[in-house]
Amino acid sequence: MKLRVILAILAGKLVIFLSRILGNQGTAMPGKLSRKIYPGILSALAKNITDEIIIVTGTNGKTTTTNMIAEIIKEKGYTVVHNKAGSNMIIGITSAFIQNTNLTGTKKFNYALLETDEANVPLLLKEVKPRVVLITNFFADQLDRFGAIDYIINLIKDAVRNTDIELVLNADDPLVTHFHHETGLHCWYFGFSDTEYDNTSSTENREGRYCVFCGHELNYERYHYAQLGKFHCSACTNKNPDYNFIGHNLKMRPSIDFQVNNIRITSPYQGFYNAYNLLATVSLAKLIGIEDEIIQTALAKYQPQAGRMEKFTINGKETILILVKNPAGLNQTMATMKYYATSKNLFLALNDNAGDGRDISWIWDADVEMISDKNIAVKKVVCSGLRSGDFAVRAKYAGINPDDIIIKTPLQEGIKAVVNGPGEINYILSTYSALFETRKILTAMERENTETPKQLTAEA
Repeated sequence: MKLRVILAILAGKLVIFLSRILGNQGTAMPGKLSRKIYPGILSALAKNITDEIIIVTGTNGKTTTTNMIAEIIKEKGYTVVHNKAGSNMIIGITSAFIQNTNLTGTKKFNYALLETDEANVPLLLKEVKPRVVLITNFFADQLDRFGAIDYIINLIKDAVRNTDIELVLNADDPLVTHFHHETGLHCWYFGFSDTEYDNTSSTENREGRYCVFCGHELNYERYHYAQLGKFHCSACTNKNPDYNFIGHNLKMRPSIDFQVNNIRITSPYQGFYNAYNLLATVSLAKLIGIEDEIIQTALAKYQPQAGRMEKFTINGKETILILVKNPAGLNQTMATMKYYATSKNLFLALNDNAGDGRDISWIWDADVEMISDKNIAVKKVVCSGLRSGDFAVRAKYAGINPDDIIIKTPLQEGIKAVVNGPGEINYILSTYSALFETRKILTAMERENTETPKQLTAEA
């Protein structure tokens, strides 16, 4: 068995090396090959974690949340195995262990921090034994791939039942209030008090309208966004659980400033959905015993990356890359634009590959009409990707002047068009399968912008 472990690690590391030379991510194939050589490789390497294994899942925000938790753990001085690139299926998680371990598979780490796709949770729990599972939220996402949202929720609920796992849950999401009742597991809850950004009604709330216990329609005192808010059921006792970690005094101007219990948190991230990611991050960090000062320092200096509000400077303009994959995420991204009092160019790469979900009708569920709001001030909309025409139609029906809509299906052409638009800031939105290629293009364009002046100076 030991020989097979070494062969599996060696083969995986070789594939990672070759992938890096070719300029690829190298996040899936190494794990796939290693598991063929030795199917038990992930379980074997997970035994090298000395402190805790932590799993982060949920519909939106799991990559951002996991990356920030990893930053805090490293700021403390602990070692961590982390699938940072966001490849969150079993093979991607296996690749992360392969990359971090030594050739004999004996290297020890304090923590394993594993982001995982919701449907992957049962498979992962068969191979690793976490102490904590953090669930960010549940929204409708890729229904053609995953099916109804209650199927995914029940899948996770059944997977954690009869374990000693502790759950960290969003108390403002009515879709999680039955986890404790139906699993018996200890649950820790995070959520927000009243904020100046709340509404008393919502057109976004589709998933959380009905009580998970009795099916009666829920009453909301306020909405933060989508189904997240202050709720109760008048037909039974269902309501927001008591908070263990409460966010309050939230300010978004446009960066985030708020308090978690008595800890003040500042972050360059933007948007209410990222405020929730920060709240979840702080909650988990406190549960594993990280000091307040370390949490504050790590989050204040952490810069968004990998398409999660990652910033570039191109043609002298701030250019922000954001992954969008469902109505809730797109709505929150568009809402964030209001916090910049400048004109904007908007780009969306819409694909319908397997990783995106074949059904792109979700763009009609999103409140795209927001981009025609004068306060958001979108000057140009560039539609790209395999389904560029579909979003162009959606933008037209959202109220954008057809003369301000450009269809450029190839990503390179589309990105060039948007960065040369009349707006003062560029928002680059992308579905998953176009994200890394879009990021490559933006990185190259930013590099060209910074290198050209130096070359001209040298020639002069």
